[in-house]
Amino acid sequence: MDETEGRTRPSALPSPGPRGRTRTGDEGAKLNQSVRKAITLLRATADDHRANVSSLARAAGLPRATALRMIQTLEQEGFLLRVAGDDRVLLGPELLRLARNTDEGLLLLEAARPVIAELVAAVRETGTLSVVAPDGGLDLVHQVDAPHHLRPGSWVGQRFPLHASASGKVLLATFDDEQLERFLREPLVRLTPSTITAADELRIDLGRVRERGHALSVDEAEEGLSGVATGIYGQVGELVGVLTVSGPTQRLDGRRARRAADHLTRAAGRIESALHQRRERARAL
Repeated sequence: MDETEGRTRPSALPSPGPRGRTRTGDEGAKLNQSVRKAITLLRATADDHRANVSSLARAAGLPRATALRMIQTLEQEGFLLRVAGDDRVLLGPELLRLARNTDEGLLLLEAARPVIAELVAAVRETGTLSVVAPDGGLDLVHQVDAPHHLRPGSWVGQRFPLHASASGKVLLATFDDEQLERFLREPLVRLTPSTITAADELRIDLGRVRERGHALSVDEAEEGLSGVATGIYGQVGELVGVLTVSGPTQRLDGRRARRAADHLTRAAGRIESALHQRRERARAL
């Protein structure tokens, strides 16, 4: 089942200053000035629909040649877009994609909260929601605890080893051959005696995930911990999130795991329907 990789988010961050800027006691003197100039370029582009290299250079207080190099770098990464023929600079598709992903993540969380609460009440094991992050990984964003003293701790804000977690296997099962081969170039780390570390064995397991529509992980990330997971899919069939039930292996055994998988399938369908309705309402506003 899902087990942390040790990556946790900070519990406290400096309070934001104007327009989301974070300042330290030295008023940001130690912040990377190139990053700040790049942010200035992005903001100036957003504020001026006629922005060009010269106007952006003035807005950022940069020589034109320096501004051009930064704009070219941002363009390569998809954050800016230069219009051929008239020197105009627009916000790029990567910024728009990240913004859309943020909106989608909020809609997904809103749709999933009540369904996960009902799911946990039915199966009496911990339920979690992970979302597909912009970098292609999985971020756990919501958790409802099981009504037992013996239960997993909080995993919110953490990531999991994809090959050893039920949620990770759901994601890997959506990979095409090229994506999967790229993932398998790195060694599959053994976390327990049950962890799958052979590429061929993982391929077979992912085939079972596609056939069943859900993934299982039994003692693979941590001994004594098991889980069942299924995907939540968008309107064009893309994976947008993963719903997981996890608990002690002694409770989440074969029969109970199959029962949890049935509940997960129904819950994921309800979330997909609610997510579609919320998208339609948002478009109508």
